[in-house]
Amino acid sequence: MTSSPKESTTKVEPWDGAKPYLLENYKKFDELIKSGAPKQFEGSTVADQSKATLDALSGTESLARNGNTSALTNATNAVNGVMTQGTNTQANQTLSQLQQQMNFGANPTDTIAKNIANGSNVGQNYTNAAAGTAAGLQNYQNAAAGTAAGLQNYQNAAASTAAGQQNFTNAAASNAAGLQNYSNGAISQFQGMANYLNPALAQSQGYGNYTNAAAGLQSNQANSLAQGNNPAMDYLKNTASGSNIGNNPYLDRMVSNQQDAIADKLKNITNPGIDSQAAAMGRMGSGAYARQRNSAETTAANEMGKVATEMYGNQYNQDVQNQMNAAGQYGNFYNSDVSNRMNANQALAGTDAQQQQLRQAGTSLYGDLANSQQSQRLNAANSLSNAYDSQQNARLSATQTYGNLLDSQQSQRLNANQNYANILDSQQSQRLNANQNYANILDNQQAARLGANSNYANIMDSQNAARQNALNSNRDFQLAGANLASSNYQNSIANMLSGNSQRLNAANAANNQQNAVADQRLNAASMAGQTYANQYMPYQQLAGVGEARDTRAQDVLNAAIAKHDYDAQLPMTNIANFTNLLNGGGYSNTTTPVYSNTGGQVLGGISALAGLLSLCDVRTKIFHEFLGYMPAINGERVGMYRFSYKDDPTGERHVGPIAQEVEAKIGGDTVVEIDGVKYVNIEAMIKEVA
Repeated sequence: MTSSPKESTTKVEPWDGAKPYLLENYKKFDELIKSGAPKQFEGSTVADQSKATLDALSGTESLARNGNTSALTNATNAVNGVMTQGTNTQANQTLSQLQQQMNFGANPTDTIAKNIANGSNVGQNYTNAAAGTAAGLQNYQNAAAGTAAGLQNYQNAAASTAAGQQNFTNAAASNAAGLQNYSNGAISQFQGMANYLNPALAQSQGYGNYTNAAAGLQSNQANSLAQGNNPAMDYLKNTASGSNIGNNPYLDRMVSNQQDAIADKLKNITNPGIDSQAAAMGRMGSGAYARQRNSAETTAANEMGKVATEMYGNQYNQDVQNQMNAAGQYGNFYNSDVSNRMNANQALAGTDAQQQQLRQAGTSLYGDLANSQQSQRLNAANSLSNAYDSQQNARLSATQTYGNLLDSQQSQRLNANQNYANILDSQQSQRLNANQNYANILDNQQAARLGANSNYANIMDSQNAARQNALNSNRDFQLAGANLASSNYQNSIANMLSGNSQRLNAANAANNQQNAVADQRLNAASMAGQTYANQYMPYQQLAGVGEARDTRAQDVLNAAIAKHDYDAQLPMTNIANFTNLLNGGGYSNTTTPVYSNTGGQVLGGISALAGLLSLCDVRTKIFHEFLGYMPAINGERVGMYRFSYKDDPTGERHVGPIAQEVEAKIGGDTVVEIDGVKYVNIEAMIKEVA
């Protein structure tokens, strides 16, 4: 039978083994707080910009403000020069002169041809000096003629017939005479073709003033681009100039929200936790309690200050980055405007050059048609000249034939006369037979006369042949001279046309050279913008190097700040973790009832043993937060956690390690297992931690 307990007293306070450590930890924590721990990082939390960044920004700004813009000015002047320059004056004057120098003058063979056609009598007045003597001998009188005169009345019956044949007329002579005025029917057609007009000439004349209908629109576009800017540049101007740095209207509210969250955490979590812990320990209102509250509030204030510093610093860095981006984009828009202007000017110049080429092509076509027309006229004139020559040759041939017919007719008459004379001679011979002496005298006289007459006739024939040969020779020389003059005239025209062609080629070459120079200037002007932009490339590369160095410097600084914060918090964190560990088992110093039986004494011993153990089995906990590490003597680090017990309906939160982790990293007798559940031996663990 069991006995009733004599006494039952319960007092909540730290167990005896933890008291010296708690007092020592509270003292150390108080000293740290009084010394200003944790100390804030001294110095700027923003790394200084590298020399590469400063040099790149300085160089870019200097180049933007005072850079060499002569290339852009030269490009603009080149474009304006090409747009406003006129055509090649000398070449245009040459083309105009060529268009007006198409009067070739009269053919110098016309006068010679007219003289030949009109029957020039050069050389027809030739007189044989023997003709006069021969003419006188035709009246030779034989002294015996008087005696034989009576015999002159002898009549030959055939004489009358032969006498009628002395006036023989060749029937072809009249036809040949009519052919001397032969007219070539093609001459009138050639005369009309000498003034030939090419109907395409008038139409091509206006091509020299051809105007491209798109030139006006391109000119208006080029002028509009030259006087306007990209409207987006106005939106970027404030950001690029730095006016928006530090002007985020929402930043203060964002900082306030972050600080409010820290304040709310202090108010609703941290302070109530301290109050709860102090109440549980019966330390409400104590100095340690006040120091913990002050420490929590100081930490919250530091965090709020850190939040403000980081957010304002980050916003400033973002504003500066936005300014640099806006400045770069502003420059890109400006370069794009310049490029658009240059492209518009280049397109206008291309249209103008194409228009000029079409004008030159129109002028060239007009010149070619005019040359072709003139060539047709020259061909017609040559054909007309050839027709005149052919007509004149036909007339000369007809005259020659007429002369031959007349010679033949005269020969027939002479033959008839000779026959008549022979008949008369025969008649006279009959008469002389009667008076031989008188007949011989008459025969001698008549023979002398006939010889003189024949000689005279031969002289006249020779004289006439000489005249005819002189006429023919003279006309041959005239025709040869006319042909030579005509050839010289044709050569002169050909030389003039060749010279005109060379001058036309020279004028076209001058225009082409001028256009080529203009193209080179425009190409150089189009490269000026890129050349100007290339000046920024070294600074852009340097800025990239500076950015990488700035990022590295900021990372190094952030690591130094983090290490400083960790080192500053480490003593306080270790003390807090150690204190929580000491409090992990709950303050329970119990005076148990005194029983008279042995079983009660055993239970009392177990209850006393429980004060040295803390339930830390991972299977019994609900973890809420990882707080950090507690270093052990052996170099390991044991994690500290905020947790609650699964079977605690109140959900009260505690701080402590995990038994399985302590057993794995420290081992020894730091962990005890009772009924399959692991407990941390607080006293053994205290000896193993730093």
